[in-house]
Amino acid sequence: MTSTNDQQANPAASDVQADGTHTDSAAVGEARAKTAVHIRLLERDYRLAVHDDEKQALVDAAHKLDVRMREIRDQGKIHAADRIAIMAALEASLESVKLSQASKQTTHATDQQAIAQQADDETLLLRMQSLSQRLSDALS
Repeated sequence: MTSTNDQQANPAASDVQADGTHTDSAAVGEARAKTAVHIRLLERDYRLAVHDDEKQALVDAAHKLDVRMREIRDQGKIHAADRIAIMAALEASLESVKLSQASKQTTHATDQQAIAQQADDETLLLRMQSLSQRLSDALS
């Protein structure tokens, strides 16, 4: 995803990547085609270049971010847009970390269940083999 603020001078010369680095627009186009998306955050317009498969997710994320930034601003404690953006980013990052931790815990629990199921299956197989052997011995 590349980003340029519509209020910046010469936005076509280079694009700002999500990590803050700049890339030449022509070089970006060679790798994979991108689509321009316009979003608005706290009355400021931004133009972002994203891959088609990322477009809707970005629009949804921008809407969610704009709503949260407006809530922070409307609480009246923070007025500077950069501080509002930092608070919203920290909240989003915290939410992401919590979701990641919950996912890891779920994965661990699922792994433990799979291990227990495998042990149960192995025990059942051993019992079936033992019964089969006992039946063979009894019928001989």
